[in-house]
Amino acid sequence: MHSATSLPGLDRLIAVCQQHALPLRSPPPPASPPKAGDSVFGEPFDPHLAAVYQRFGAAEFGPLSLYKPGSEWLDLVPWNERLRELDAVPFRSSLIFGRKTGFALYFATVPRLATPQGIQPVIYIEAVDVLTCVPVASSVDSFFDTYSRYLELMVEDPEYAATRLPGTVFPWGVPHLVARDEPLMEQVRAGRFDFLTHDGDKPHPWLQELRAERP
Repeated sequence: MHSATSLPGLDRLIAVCQQHALPLRSPPPPASPPKAGDSVFGEPFDPHLAAVYQRFGAAEFGPLSLYKPGSEWLDLVPWNERLRELDAVPFRSSLIFGRKTGFALYFATVPRLATPQGIQPVIYIEAVDVLTCVPVASSVDSFFDTYSRYLELMVEDPEYAATRLPGTVFPWGVPHLVARDEPLMEQVRAGRFDFLTHDGDKPHPWLQELRAERP
């Protein structure tokens, strides 16, 4: 297993953005970045996310933007505070660290589902017409790896080449990529995300599709 400060998935994501001339912005880290285990909303800060903020601030990787640690209203903690005021389970159970640039499509860690080493899985939250939440990675760095592979598919899509708009949307169009993450799949099969993803007694249809995938 990679150490918390080793981020091969992030390195792969950066390389893919460079190779395909996708937007890439990596500003320097804040003066006092959050550390692994720091208490944020009474829960420990994820080690992978802490390692990211040791390297960058409000970074952009293709259509993915990270929130900057800081005190302005669109920074990491203030923005999460605003979303938690909506009192929705996905917002109150997670720490949103990124979004699809310009959209209310978020990526977040889930502290209560951390491994014994403190590594937290990542969920996708779509806050558009209906609040929707599904798991997408077993860790922040695994998410970066999966997202980099999605970007490789995106840039090869003829629709994207013609319009610069992706014909395949993450995560809905790539359950096969998400399913490559076996630690995540073990958690999915064990029902650990059910408190976030179920609509009443029914799992989200995409989650059923994900369970059917074979890596």
